[in-house]
Amino acid sequence: MCGVAGAFARHGTLSPHHQDVVQRINDWQAHRGPDGEGFWTSRDRILMFGHRRLAIIDTGPSGAQPMTDTTGRWTINQNGEIYNYRALRRELEDLGRTFATNSDTEVLINVIAQWGEDGLKRLRGMFAFALWDDQEKELWLARDPYGIKPLYVAEVGDVLWFASQARALAECAPVSPRRDPAALVGYYVWGSVPEPFSWWADIRPVAAGQVMRIRAGGRPPSSRQYYSVSAQFTGAIAEPMSRSMLRTTLRDSVRQHLVADTDVGVFLSSGVDSNVLASLAAPEVKGLKTITLAFREYEGTHNDEAPLAEQAARALGSEHHTVRIDKEEFEDLLPDFFRKMDQPTIDGLNTYLISRVAKKQGLKVVLSGLGGDELFGSYPSFQQIPPLLNMAKAMPGLVTIGRIIQSASRELFPKFYYSKLASVLACSGNILDAYMLRRCVYQLEGLDLILDQQWLEAGLVRLQEARSQDIVLEPLRHASWRAQISALESCTYLRNQLLRDADWAGMAHGVEIRVPYVDRVVLETLGPVIGSSYPLQKSDLLAVPDALPAELSWRKKTGFISPAHEWATGETHAGRQGLKTWANLVPRLMRGSYRPRLRSAASAYQQSAA
Repeated sequence: MCGVAGAFARHGTLSPHHQDVVQRINDWQAHRGPDGEGFWTSRDRILMFGHRRLAIIDTGPSGAQPMTDTTGRWTINQNGEIYNYRALRRELEDLGRTFATNSDTEVLINVIAQWGEDGLKRLRGMFAFALWDDQEKELWLARDPYGIKPLYVAEVGDVLWFASQARALAECAPVSPRRDPAALVGYYVWGSVPEPFSWWADIRPVAAGQVMRIRAGGRPPSSRQYYSVSAQFTGAIAEPMSRSMLRTTLRDSVRQHLVADTDVGVFLSSGVDSNVLASLAAPEVKGLKTITLAFREYEGTHNDEAPLAEQAARALGSEHHTVRIDKEEFEDLLPDFFRKMDQPTIDGLNTYLISRVAKKQGLKVVLSGLGGDELFGSYPSFQQIPPLLNMAKAMPGLVTIGRIIQSASRELFPKFYYSKLASVLACSGNILDAYMLRRCVYQLEGLDLILDQQWLEAGLVRLQEARSQDIVLEPLRHASWRAQISALESCTYLRNQLLRDADWAGMAHGVEIRVPYVDRVVLETLGPVIGSSYPLQKSDLLAVPDALPAELSWRKKTGFISPAHEWATGETHAGRQGLKTWANLVPRLMRGSYRPRLRSAASAYQQSAA
């Protein structure tokens, strides 16, 4: 896990000034790779790579980057890990390829050299890389299928800048600070900036599962989608998946995600997903470390993660650490939290806090249960959306009635109009509207209260043109609603918020967060099951380990929550309004306008809103 930076001159050459900028980007991303720094310039000075290293595989000097292969043709700048690199290396050696290191990075170079773009489908891992082909004078930029690892680009004149974090480009490269209206509207709707946009208009992400190829002075850049996550939910099996098959699939993924030359721990909550991972990892790792984050305000309440996690840790025999955070410590850490936040998001705090604990425990690598809910259908969206769609299907006029009620309430009952309840019937006609209603922080109907009309209109047009969610569902037009919801959750909420936040919040402390449920092989195995008449449930996941605390089977799902919303608003039960207040504060706090105390920011926001 590392930080990638670079500049590419499509016409002409790069100057010492460009080198200074790449160095600044590298320095800004130093927290991503505290173990080493590298810099490389092509012989013709049209490409520069900067690299920050978090040493996890082949931790000595031989694993340093940027790395050139034994032929001298290929040079790579990679962020991530290739878990199946040993098997790929054996296959490549049989084909005559030679290696000078024991790193997964050199294997990645040779995978591309041997099989080209098709080689990307052979990789099992999380990755984002820039690869230079000195023979063809061509730069490759690519991301893993799910988009676990980020990569951002910005084209300014004839120079293409790229980095692991959008904010690094915004603060260090000669990029316009102009806000993207689609990002602004998308943030207030979803609570995070939706791809293919970033918070800054001139910076964009390389798409998940995409490879871009750019030639110096040649034809326009080409982009190809080499992998589609949503397409894996098509098809169906004729019978339920057996417990042994599910267990084998998940055990294999955990084993793959434990590949490292450093210790690997587990984030352990009171939820099923992380407990199953820990139970599968414990037999593989001697002295497995598990970590739980808890809050003093929740001690003794249903929201307290610690007691059940500690009970599970005792059963597993892990070396367990529970750390409780209080309000004062939270406020002390807040300035750094917002300095490290890459793009505005209403999430990420818990990951930031628990990654800090992992760092203190000497861990560079930790497994997380992210992605389990998307596969096993345990979000409320899976229970709430299908009945709504079925109701509208049985009563064709329901959507029209809903829209009439919604329109009439705008003038007569404005409070009701701005509530989600007013939109339920109107959004029951198709799965995208229903999903958006379920996931939104602010409804589109309420955005005119907080956003300038011009920004709102421009943002909505750009979001509509991108058709991100339509594209997700294109391969699934005839699939079950369960499969469509899984695809939407995986390609929007998981990708744009959970995985992105796991990356920057973990790397804020130099901690690599690995996600065994978010795995290409797991997806390809479970996808057809999810789209069948026998979709997987959380009860199936509970049956995977031999023994887990019985309370896990009946404990109500709470998610990995924190009292940050309550602390922000000063209310005991902030609820949805507290979430909205937090959402409004985040962009301001990212700018550092209100530090070091959150309460002063909350007061300032409330006064300005009034």
